[in-house]
Amino acid sequence: MNKIDQLLNEVKWFNKHKELKTSANGEDFNMFRICGVDHYENTHSAILAEILSPNGTHNFGAKFLEAFIKTLKRSDLIEDSFDFRMQNVSVITENASVFGRLDILIRNSQSQALLLENKIYAGDQQNQLLRYQNFGKREFGDQFKLLYLTLQGNESSNADKEVVDYIQVSYSEIILAWLERCIEISARSPIVRETLIQYTNHIKSLTNNTTANTMSQELIDKLSTLENLEAAYTIADNLSKVRNNIINTVLLPQMHEIADELNLIFNSTEGDYVNTSWAGFWFTIPQYKNYNLFMEFGKKGLNNLIIGFVPKSDNSETSSFIKIKDVVGGGNNRCAFQKFPIHPNWHSYAMKAILTGEMKIIIKDKIQNLLEITKEVENI
Repeated sequence: MNKIDQLLNEVKWFNKHKELKTSANGEDFNMFRICGVDHYENTHSAILAEILSPNGTHNFGAKFLEAFIKTLKRSDLIEDSFDFRMQNVSVITENASVFGRLDILIRNSQSQALLLENKIYAGDQQNQLLRYQNFGKREFGDQFKLLYLTLQGNESSNADKEVVDYIQVSYSEIILAWLERCIEISARSPIVRETLIQYTNHIKSLTNNTTANTMSQELIDKLSTLENLEAAYTIADNLSKVRNNIINTVLLPQMHEIADELNLIFNSTEGDYVNTSWAGFWFTIPQYKNYNLFMEFGKKGLNNLIIGFVPKSDNSETSSFIKIKDVVGGGNNRCAFQKFPIHPNWHSYAMKAILTGEMKIIIKDKIQNLLEITKEVENI
């Protein structure tokens, strides 16, 4: 067995082991990910606020908030002398004032507060933390802490730490440690516990702390060894050719089959789809005089796939465009399109779907749907 065959067999074993371990952990099933709770900071703030609130529907009173403060202290982010009292605590999201809109405000009847600014992917606003610090000083004197929460505990890009006294808090360490403690606290409350586990797994995914990512590092280490490096490079150098080969020899014939089955004409030919900007596929619809159906990748490397309608030429009649765009549900000033529903980025799973025939079914179903919702549009 040559070195490449040996390495391929080891990688296949590794991927199978990773899938089994991830499946056993239940990490693949996550309602937060399914519902798209990724970069929406307001949604994360609402979730955190509900857990932190002593009046939250979890019915654990102030235990989760106490655990949060203890986690901050154990991590030396706030001093032990900061004794936040649990009398009449309120947790407010999107607290608006002349200083701005704070993501989470936790305050008590003793004029103490935790001010939490939550950043997932959005950038900082001008003087944002300075304004919140001024708000804290006005409302709570020196009895408040300003927390700046990011995925990895980064510094603010718009605040001088010599001027603004803020605490860097990370989802990847602090929030995960706190959530693990909350899971322990809620051990005998299955619904609360499992919801916290789901959210914890979602945070692990956002911060690259999943079992799959940990195991991927093991694979990277293995491929980085002297004995495997040349084989790894040989495989990597041919990956684009492999993806193009699958598209040209397997998918294109499937596209012709789809065209025959739906009475369309498939217009695309073999090419370098992986390395071409705006690569895509085109169908002619005989009964549509002015528009063709297209699939196009918005980003080179087979990423951000869209599907929809484009005028056949610059001279095509486009009086129906507004109606087409309305029924399709999106587009730009020339094309009406939707995000491709499954596998919008064509990497390993999409390539597998092509080889198994699943991709043909997905594409055919989507084309049939688009034809159905536009069949009554005039002058299309």
